Amino acid sequence: MATFLVSYDPSFDTELKCLGGCEGVAGVCKTIVDTRDYTLLARLIKVIEAKEKSKFDIQSCQILLQMLTESRLLSLGRVNLVNKIISGLSSSHEPNEALYDTILDAVDKFGHEELRDAIQKLFGDARRKEGRDVSVFLSRMDFALKLNNRIKDSPSYLEDAIIDLARHGNKKSVSDSGAVVKTIMGMIASHNDTNLLPIIEAILGFLHTVTIGVKSVKFKFLLNRALLLEGLLSSNKFGSLEVPLMDFAADFIEGLEKVYLYTPLTKLKGNDDLFVQAILFTMDFGTQSVWNKLGCWAIRTQELFSAFISAIMNMRGHGLLRDVLNKCLIQYSIIAVHTSISDWTVRNNVNDPQILPTPSFHVQKILTIYPNVVRTGDKVKRLPLHYATAASNASFEVVMEVFEAYKDGASISDPVTGLFPFQLAASNGNVEASFSLLLANPNLVFGGSQVSEKKRKRSTGEA
Repeated sequence: MATFLVSYDPSFDTELKCLGGCEGVAGVCKTIVDTRDYTLLARLIKVIEAKEKSKFDIQSCQILLQMLTESRLLSLGRVNLVNKIISGLSSSHEPNEALYDTILDAVDKFGHEELRDAIQKLFGDARRKEGRDVSVFLSRMDFALKLNNRIKDSPSYLEDAIIDLARHGNKKSVSDSGAVVKTIMGMIASHNDTNLLPIIEAILGFLHTVTIGVKSVKFKFLLNRALLLEGLLSSNKFGSLEVPLMDFAADFIEGLEKVYLYTPLTKLKGNDDLFVQAILFTMDFGTQSVWNKLGCWAIRTQELFSAFISAIMNMRGHGLLRDVLNKCLIQYSIIAVHTSISDWTVRNNVNDPQILPTPSFHVQKILTIYPNVVRTGDKVKRLPLHYATAASNASFEVVMEVFEAYKDGASISDPVTGLFPFQLAASNGNVEASFSLLLANPNLVFGGSQVSEKKRKRSTGEA
């Protein structure tokens, strides 16, 4: 079906000719701006109002608004033209930052009340909202904040944009999550913290609902969420963000399991700092279920495990490695069904047969990197042996690996439960480990006196 364009003819008032949509309209708009032909503009607008396909694109809308805003003459006719130009923007075109700024300039000159209907129509068009990217709604929120700073009464543009994001935003993809983070941090630098709080809450809540199918995009999206949370915490303007961080911890490990099961760290491409930051958030705000999943994922293959530990050591060091050992790794054996046993096998020489690894081989590797970890308490003063014996799924071999590295730990009560390691092991069904730990200091049965390894040997006559 043909659409039409106004063409100025000196012999006749107006002649309608066939036009193929916004592109043809754009050509006429350029002519109008170059010649300052307001008569032609008025005639063009009549066609815009009558023909569905003949609408303004972003550039056309912007240059016409600039022309009218820069005009020294203020008249009701020009205000009417501004309203019709804003209303004539194609539903398939969402304003960019430059167009929004031009609309704000028009508000400064003509007043918000005079342009209210057109702006409300712009925001209310359902075709412009449904299934749109989060960046679209974020731009609307930024515009609403800037507009609110210019006028006395506060219209509901911001509240509407927040509601529309939840109702209409695309939850299956984010076109550029890095750009979203950049936009939000720019808004933090430009706007009042109080006004931003509902926006931050809305964006973080929405990102938690996004389910991206493309693996590489999903992983990058998760890393950018970590970047955003890190930036928000660094700003010290939005509180502890505990709930969004708990949501992120759950989302991150779920995404990690699905995205790159074996060699994800080779695809970080310089983002290993964000990956480790995501791990840090997971450790600080995750649940034991989340930590269990992270531990299972980390020991799938020896290559993955080594890269994972190396990234932690390079970026955060011993503190994070201790927490990962205590909460994620010490509970599992590498002979469990979720690991690739063949990948963990070792050979002393190239021609020698493969040797199956011990169940605690991954713990051995960490103790080699950080020998003093067994003597180092965490924030609540717990030792690795306390975590090992308190875990119902920790194997006898893993408990003994930790114990052998620091035998005096068996005589130190758990600061959380008040129980000694042998008691923790017994309460979790690890009878074999409980008996072995009790042998390290039998006096614990009689009054709970703590005897060091050297004193125990002297009292039993051991060499």
